[in-house]
Amino acid sequence: MEPQVRVQTNREGFCARHLRKLYAGDDKLGVALVVHTRLQQLRRELDDALDGAARGAGRRADTRPVQAAADRMGAMGESCYLCRLLGQDLQRYAFTILYLWARDPDFAPVFRASRGFCLPHFAAVLREGTRSMRPDRLRRWLEEAGAIMRDSLRRLDGELHAFTQLHRAENRSLGTEEERTALARTVQKLAGVGD
Repeated sequence: MEPQVRVQTNREGFCARHLRKLYAGDDKLGVALVVHTRLQQLRRELDDALDGAARGAGRRADTRPVQAAADRMGAMGESCYLCRLLGQDLQRYAFTILYLWARDPDFAPVFRASRGFCLPHFAAVLREGTRSMRPDRLRRWLEEAGAIMRDSLRRLDGELHAFTQLHRAENRSLGTEEERTALARTVQKLAGVGD
């Protein structure tokens, strides 16, 4: 509810996923106040877009004003204050991981002992690496991180196969903890942390 945040949320709004999460929370009044001022801004923008589309639609075979209005309306629902903040945080975390890997000798063994990243976060770290690392250092990091990711995916492949075998009629085993949780961990590895 801080004024500078409200200015940003009025301008950017929220994507459908974050709006649903906000609505599912406990502070309905706070959400209503934020959404109300966003709605007021959207109404002004929509009025302008529709007026321009209506003026342009009367011209013969010129659909550009209508297309421009549709594009503008589509953009209204695509920007998200929270997605932008989370994206900035993710970029900082990716930079920090690469920085620590390159410069902190205590970090490398911890990194090597990890199971790597989920694929969306691995992609973010790769993108950051192309921006912030020298080519030779990026190559070394890719070799090390790639080996960790390959090993993690190979291990998940085996555990997920074992999970499927637990569900065969002739199998009476309860399986290991790794086998029983393989599907959830594989989904997390492929898609990241979900809603």
